[in-house]
Amino acid sequence: MQRFSREEMARRYALTRRLMAEHELDTLVIFGNSGVNRHNHANGFWLSQWQDMHHAYLVVPRDGDATLLVGLANHVPNARETSDVSHVDWGGYEPGKTIAPLVGGPRVGLVGVDATWNVGMPWRHYLDLRDARPDVELVEFTGEYASLRRLKSAEEIERLRGAAALSDLAITTLVEVAKPGVPETELVALVEESYRRRGGTTRITFLRSMPMDAPNGCLPAQNPSERRLERGDVIITEFSASLGGYSGQVHRPVFVGMEPTAEWLRLFDIAKAAYDAVARGMTPGSTEGDAARNAAVIGEAGFAIYDDLIHGYGTDYGPPLVDRSCVQYWRNGTEPPPGRTIERDMTVVIQPNPITPDERMGLQLGALTVVTDEGAESLHTLPFEPLVAA
Repeated sequence: MQRFSREEMARRYALTRRLMAEHELDTLVIFGNSGVNRHNHANGFWLSQWQDMHHAYLVVPRDGDATLLVGLANHVPNARETSDVSHVDWGGYEPGKTIAPLVGGPRVGLVGVDATWNVGMPWRHYLDLRDARPDVELVEFTGEYASLRRLKSAEEIERLRGAAALSDLAITTLVEVAKPGVPETELVALVEESYRRRGGTTRITFLRSMPMDAPNGCLPAQNPSERRLERGDVIITEFSASLGGYSGQVHRPVFVGMEPTAEWLRLFDIAKAAYDAVARGMTPGSTEGDAARNAAVIGEAGFAIYDDLIHGYGTDYGPPLVDRSCVQYWRNGTEPPPGRTIERDMTVVIQPNPITPDERMGLQLGALTVVTDEGAESLHTLPFEPLVAA
């Protein structure tokens, strides 16, 4: 069982309570659920070291000990073993009513799953809390709280390196097992087994196989098919293995039984040029707009992108974020807006995804990086080169 140090957890609580004081909040109620392989608990996990298999609430007073309310009663013993929160109990069938007596003070901050998509606590739970405590003001606080986690500590970066190594293992395992006749479903099973044996857990195992000379998709698929590999296939990937609640992310194309064709090699080279330019330019004080501008080689080559160019990562998905809307600036030759500023110790996935205009061909080439004074440093050790499964 991997836990962060007492010093690290004290740092997090100090940041949290300082922010609560600045916003005159007396209590935080932090909600999470088991979506995205339990990573929808990122906000609560940061202070509790607990990822629930169902839903959970963490109630944090400005002074005093926090309380963790676990979703299922039979999960309480394991939560008490895993979390370092001193008070752990079952939240009951009506968690809003269970939370109500734990809430102190006139202003309560509600922290949901994710501010990007406005995913908050369930409506019925909210109504029960509101009706039971009409004396308190309930304040949406997801984005403000999540901003505390944007810059990673040395302990977090070290754990992310471990998760990146497991994600790299997933790719190298794919290269070893990707042989003609093997179905995609078996590839996924073998890839995930490789790092589960080393204590990792699965966050993302997306892939798509297709003939290089008859491509039918520009992105990895979220659900593997029963299609069996053939010589001359390409497998496009997005793999994230997790270690103690923290995830790497790596993207590499794998070619089955032969070297990439000239068309695929050109696509790879464009992706690599874009990755290098974005990584070099991602220094403290640069902006999302700089990242979009630095990847313009994709548009200049006649390609677009479908997935995000960059996004924050490591625990959950969020800013800094440049989505595929940047294609319009490449096409029009206009300057992208600056957007948000990049800061040192942010962890960001850089993942250029050049695709053809008909969206039938594309690949991703990317890695989780940490922002340093010299640019974005990949936390992965897998080489940026076409991988061929013999």
